[in-house]
Amino acid sequence: MISISKNSQFRSNWSVKLVFNIHLHSKDINILYLIQRFFGVGNITLHDDAAHFSVIKLTDLACIINHFDNYPLKTQKHADFLLFKLAFDLVNNKEHLTHEGLRKLVSIRAPLNKGLPERLKIAFPDITPMLRPEVTEPNLIANSSEVKHWIAGFVSGEGSFIIKQSKSKTHKLGVSTSLNFLVVQNIRDVNLLKSFVQFLGCGQYSINEKSGIITYSVSKFSDIANIIIPLFEEYPILGVKAKDFEDFKEVSALIKSKDHLTHEGLNKIILYKSRMNSNRLE
Repeated sequence: MISISKNSQFRSNWSVKLVFNIHLHSKDINILYLIQRFFGVGNITLHDDAAHFSVIKLTDLACIINHFDNYPLKTQKHADFLLFKLAFDLVNNKEHLTHEGLRKLVSIRAPLNKGLPERLKIAFPDITPMLRPEVTEPNLIANSSEVKHWIAGFVSGEGSFIIKQSKSKTHKLGVSTSLNFLVVQNIRDVNLLKSFVQFLGCGQYSINEKSGIITYSVSKFSDIANIIIPLFEEYPILGVKAKDFEDFKEVSALIKSKDHLTHEGLNKIILYKSRMNSNRLE
């Protein structure tokens, strides 16, 4: 993030702050502590049900930038990183303290994330936004352990393990049970989720043009049991979502053994489903 705000204490009347931030639910604050320990920089704050890991000091941001130079982001957020890096170099060289440098910084800020806020558009009406960098298409190399670790981390933040139950006249107990593994992203990362199909060898993707969302999903039970679950057993999910995965796996075992067709098995599934995802307390 590049924060540019009015401040009369500065000669330019504007203050500039660069921020690297990871925002998670407070239930996953331990992941942020692990990240803080890994980088050796930054602060963690907690507000209601939101936990933030933030890095603001320029010397600390240099550590973050060095990391993502060596281990590039695979989503379109890499373009935001490249813009952020330009802003870092400008601020580190104190160019933002000049009128020309400030305007250049606003130009860099314009294509970043969701674009310029209205107050900056009014204050800098004649700014030409910098062109958003083009990033290379994601390359998920089959059987690469590095990519599998990356997928586990990505799914820890962006994936969902879903247990679906619905009324069914063809089932003895009147209820059908199915499993669904989902990853949802902005449509700008369509090529990334398309590559999931090829890399994992299962699932499909769908695009909702109206909402600008692309979804990768795996619902075929044999694919979930033989591909998805073994993958995350070998390359573990982190955080609270790891508990969702364990419940998901337990239900998979019940379905595989046909126990979901019994009253006892169905009641177990209802219990697992009731405590997963947004219903999980800890």
